[in-house]
Amino acid sequence: MTLKEFKRYAAVHGANLDRWPPQVAPEALALLDGSEEARRELDDAALTDRLLNAATAPDLSDEREQRVYERILERLAERSVPEFVPWFLAKSPLRAAPTAGFLAAMAVLGFLSYNQASLPFQRTNSLDLSGAMIVSSYLGETR
Repeated sequence: MTLKEFKRYAAVHGANLDRWPPQVAPEALALLDGSEEARRELDDAALTDRLLNAATAPDLSDEREQRVYERILERLAERSVPEFVPWFLAKSPLRAAPTAGFLAAMAVLGFLSYNQASLPFQRTNSLDLSGAMIVSSYLGETR
């Protein structure tokens, strides 16, 4: 194992060799026995591990945790519900029904308008340029 590979594994897996892939752990131990720089790199990884552990699991006293929970409960008790809530904001059990009805009506309307040919559709395969005006750049002549 090279020192560059060791640094990469230390950065990815940390200082605990048990978290390293099993096939590279013996090579890492052999490099640690012979290289001072590898030991310094592992010490840096251990420091990083300690800092990350301290940052992700802060020590909180039980009293402080209880105060936070009590404050949350107080805030929830202070909340008041307004007397008037518009129908589109209210949580009613029939809120999905108007949406489903609207979508069904639009589907029926689309089906009927297509089948009754109330909307004109041009179905042509040829390119029609009869109404196109061509302006050439040759002396500004219109054709």
